[in-house]
Amino acid sequence: MKTSIFHVLAAALVVAGCASPDRYLLSKYGSQNSLSSFVVCKNYGCAKRVMVSLIPSEWAQVRTLFLPAAPDASVERQQVRHAIALMETLVGPKAGTASDKAGADIIKFDREGQLDCIDETYDTTTYLRLFVADGLLKWHDVGEPAERGYILDRRPHNTATIIEHGSGAAYTVDSWFHANGEMPETIPLKVWLAGWSPPKA
Repeated sequence: MKTSIFHVLAAALVVAGCASPDRYLLSKYGSQNSLSSFVVCKNYGCAKRVMVSLIPSEWAQVRTLFLPAAPDASVERQQVRHAIALMETLVGPKAGTASDKAGADIIKFDREGQLDCIDETYDTTTYLRLFVADGLLKWHDVGEPAERGYILDRRPHNTATIIEHGSGAAYTVDSWFHANGEMPETIPLKVWLAGWSPPKA
């Protein structure tokens, strides 16, 4: 019986899509992105990919959030949080993800328009790369996606990251904890890796 329960749990976690991000897929689609054509993932584990674009006036809204230029890395991370939230707001109606809820149920049969942590990691990394391509980030580079957790000890989870210039310190840009259009969590990666989650209200 215990073996059977373990197999069911393992299968559920794999199906949920948060076990491990596909670095090849992220690299492939990341290299093809531009404001006139970029891919976003949805429906758990990047099961569906949607090509979307932003018009100049929409991107101008994003640029405004980086003005004035951040005087230090800490301020820039707050700008990034606001900009990612705005990107989700702008992209949501185009990609059918405007109703994405906070978190992601492990077992969910109707996944249309919902994002698990794999989808969130891909999409947030895409947005960060667009920021870099337009010269909006002065204090950070886009980092590799990070993952934590194993089936046996805690639920696997993934996040996009940014790397601070000079110090090399890594920070999360984790949108999974919140609904579409809400600001992601930017905390030191080492804290996140230890199992951090936002305090419950």
